[in-house]
Amino acid sequence: MILTIDIGNSRIKWASWLTEKIIARGVAEYSAETAADVIDNLFSTVEKPQRVFLVSVAGEQLYPALRDWVLRSWALDVECLKTQKKFANIINAYDDPSRHGADRWAGIVAACSHFPDSSVCVISAGTAITFDLVEKSGQHLGGYILPSYISMHEALLSNTANIESTPDLQYHEQGVPDNTDDAVNQGLHRLIQAGIREFCQLAHEKLGEPVQIVLTGGFAKNILAYPDMPSMHYKPDLVMQGLYDIMKQRSPGQS
Repeated sequence: MILTIDIGNSRIKWASWLTEKIIARGVAEYSAETAADVIDNLFSTVEKPQRVFLVSVAGEQLYPALRDWVLRSWALDVECLKTQKKFANIINAYDDPSRHGADRWAGIVAACSHFPDSSVCVISAGTAITFDLVEKSGQHLGGYILPSYISMHEALLSNTANIESTPDLQYHEQGVPDNTDDAVNQGLHRLIQAGIREFCQLAHEKLGEPVQIVLTGGFAKNILAYPDMPSMHYKPDLVMQGLYDIMKQRSPGQS
């Protein structure tokens, strides 16, 4: 059994794999103060794996705690995914691949595996909303990054006087808002909706046809609820799949 772990900016997700399939999974929110307890609670009941694969966008702050827990509990090393210049036929567009998030790279690899006969636009909607464009040949063109709903909501309220608003992650179809709370929330949702439409249209212009729009991330279901959106394939395990596919080909200890 192989354990894959995805540490985002606010959540830790894991999945256990057996014969190429996920057989168990879990997720928990964390903060810097609670990380050690969250790690212990998440993995104390997980069956000991043969290998542990990690993709993380949380910098170095959580890795030591996870590494020490895995070594102490299972006598295993944590094998970390790093973005490569090339995997199979997929070529990363960045001059310095280390500047391209490893979670984005994992998502690209998995999306291209799901749709080998098409170009893909990979949208990962979490603390940030990222877009990656990949030609059918496997050539990555680069992408875009937008702030997420929560990021924009916090920035607006912290930099604007006399505006009070409670976050509402759900889009509500309605007329023109007649109060500040709805004006903020629905304005941000419409901004994200318009941005995604724009970048999906750009993907079709840059990549030609056919283009598969692949959506993942914690905010993905909220995006799917927006009206009049382009056709999308929702893949909640996209990053885990890419992490597994890349790392299983490496020998333990291989960088």
